[in-house]
Amino acid sequence: MASPPVSTTAQAPSSAKSFAKSSFWPLALYWTVGAVVGALYLRPEMAQLPTYSSRSHFVSVAVALAVTVVTTVAYSKVTTYGGRSLHLPTLFGFSFFNGILETVLFLASFKIGTTLAVPFTAEPLWLFLAGTLSFFVYSGLIHVFLWLKILPPHLNKSPAVKNARRVWIVGLVAVSVLWGWLYFAYQDFWSVAVLHALFDAGMVYCIRYRLR
Repeated sequence: MASPPVSTTAQAPSSAKSFAKSSFWPLALYWTVGAVVGALYLRPEMAQLPTYSSRSHFVSVAVALAVTVVTTVAYSKVTTYGGRSLHLPTLFGFSFFNGILETVLFLASFKIGTTLAVPFTAEPLWLFLAGTLSFFVYSGLIHVFLWLKILPPHLNKSPAVKNARRVWIVGLVAVSVLWGWLYFAYQDFWSVAVLHALFDAGMVYCIRYRLR
């Protein structure tokens, strides 16, 4: 999920365009790593389509969808696009590839956390918390080392949007927990990937990110 960099101003169209020129190859490498990790580490989960046969699974997906939509709407209130125009190939291409391949890396990081915790506990709550912690650690690191470097500055720090900013921050935490829950409880990779793609589409639309 591509969360925004901690920036306070929007770039002018020309500078934003040059800023994005170098984003293709870092993302191509990132997505390649995601494809390899998926093939080696998450193949069983990716081969399994969700059936939503239990009420709890269906309700969990519905809640995750609602929270993802609310978080995306809040995100639209705290961002600016600096005069950039919407680039439809990026909207669809980025959402598709990042929605799947970053989901691989997010859920692989979750799985690593639960695997590391297994020798110490068999309690599902602690396993889930261990996976959630490793998920948060990976998410924080990738945003520092990748997303902060390739997304154009776009956060609106105006006091006028402070309430929306609070909703957005709480929503990001809730989204991460709910996505991790879908994977942990139901091994549901594809619902998370679709929700992530929806979130990414909202990001691209809100900040007019252009993949180059």
